[in-house]
This record gives sequence, structure tokens and C-alpha cells, in this order.
Amino acid sequence: MVDSITTSAVVQTNLLALQRAAAIRGESAQRLSTGLEVQRATDDPSAFFQAQALTDRVSGLFEAKDNIGQALSAVEGALDGVEALDDISQQLRGIALAARGGSSESREAAAAQFDALRDQLGHLARDVNYLGTNLVQGAPDSLTVSLNETGSSEVTIEGAESDANGLGIGDALASYNNFASDADIENALNDLSAATSSLRSTASSFGSDVALLGIREDFASNLGATLEAGAAKLVNADLEEEAARQLSSQVRQDLSTFSLRIAAQSSQQLVQTLFAS
Repeated sequence: MVDSITTSAVVQTNLLALQRAAAIRGESAQRLSTGLEVQRATDDPSAFFQAQALTDRVSGLFEAKDNIGQALSAVEGALDGVEALDDISQQLRGIALAARGGSSESREAAAAQFDALRDQLGHLARDVNYLGTNLVQGAPDSLTVSLNETGSSEVTIEGAESDANGLGIGDALASYNNFASDADIENALNDLSAATSSLRSTASSFGSDVALLGIREDFASNLGATLEAGAAKLVNADLEEEAARQLSSQVRQDLSTFSLRIAAQSSQQLVQTLFAS
């Protein structure tokens, strides 16, 4: 009777070991297939909700990064526009310089050329448009950019009126007496010098804005990647460890199966011995 109870206990122990090994293998197989150790709150509430909070913040950061990227493109477009406007102003300066000391006919021709090119300043300024934002037109827009996921940090980029009127460049016919004298031309050159200074100041300001937005875009991207990595550390499975668990649970299962077979054979032999006696 004692031998019978002992044999049953051995069988029961090995059956439980087989069940545990199967459970470990199933859990490990799931982790290997999904790459996750914590898939739901019940697996590890603290890790699950911390990872969720990090993931939510990552989404907000990447949305802010996208907005910063669009603003960056708008300001870069405005900077390109300012450089093109400066090129036109330099051409206007060249026309005025060439007219000094010339005949009446050449002065009138230069004045007409000057006014035709001056009109292009307005056309170009209106074309510097990015998704409805124009930072250099006659009535320039401003651009407010959120720099983080909560909107608690932002920067406002002010536009600069950079068409001919905003730059203070008059038309040759009305403002500079159709270049009738060198003094009239000198007045135009003075205004062009002031316009050049204004454009270069605007370019410097936009350049600083581009640098700032670039830094914040990189920061949002890098911080988002860091937060993603942190969330992964909380919930991701160690694949090498899970592979080792698979192997060890298989070994335990094989040993338990072998032990169970031996226990069963021992029980059978005991029964045969009892009946034989």
C-alpha cells in the first residue's frame, strides 16, 4: 500500500512538471512570435502603463516634428524668396548706375527698364507662398509654430514686407523724375541701398529661424526615438532569453516524460508482482 501511494505521487509530480513545461513553452513561443514580454495590462500593469504613456508622448512629439518640418519649409521658401528679391534689387541698382551721365534718351530708356523690373519685385514677393503662408508679400503673414507635444513651447516667426513698396523702392517715373538728372538717379541708388540692407536683415532673421526650427526638429526626432527605446525596454521580450527558456523547457519536458514512463513501468511491474503472488 505504501509503494502504491509513492508511485502515484511520482506520476502526479511528473504530470505537473509536464504541464509547467508546456505552459512555459507556450508563453515563450508567444513572446518569440510577437517580440513582446508585456502585451496587456495583466502581464505587468506598471510596465504596461508606463510604456503606453511613453508611446503616447512619442506620437505627440512626432506630430510636433511634422509641424515644425512644414514651418521649416515655409521659412526656407521665404529665405529663398528674399535672396531672389535681393538679386532683383541689385539689377535695379545696375540699371540706375548705367544711366548716370547718359543722354536724355538713354535715361528715359533706363527709367522704363527700371520700372518694368521694379514691378517684378511685387510679382515675386506674391509667389513666395508655402501652403497659404507668405512671409514676404505686401501684407506678410506671421507663422506660429508649436515646438513640443503639449503646445507649451512655441515660436512666432514674423513676416517682412518685401515688395517694392515695403522696401521703399519708388518707380523711376514718379519717384525719381524719370532719371532726368544724376541727382534723381542718386536718390534711387540711396533707396536701393536701404532696400538691400532691409533684405539682408530679413534674410539674417529668417536664417536664424531656420536654424532654430532645424534644431527643434532634430530634437523632437531624437527624443522620440529615445522614448520609443525606453518603451521597448519595458515591454519587449529578450529573444535570446526566450529561446533559452524554450530549450530548457523542452529538456524538462523530455525528462518528465522519461520519468513518467519509468514511473508507469514501475507501477505496472508492481501490479504484475502482486497478481503473480
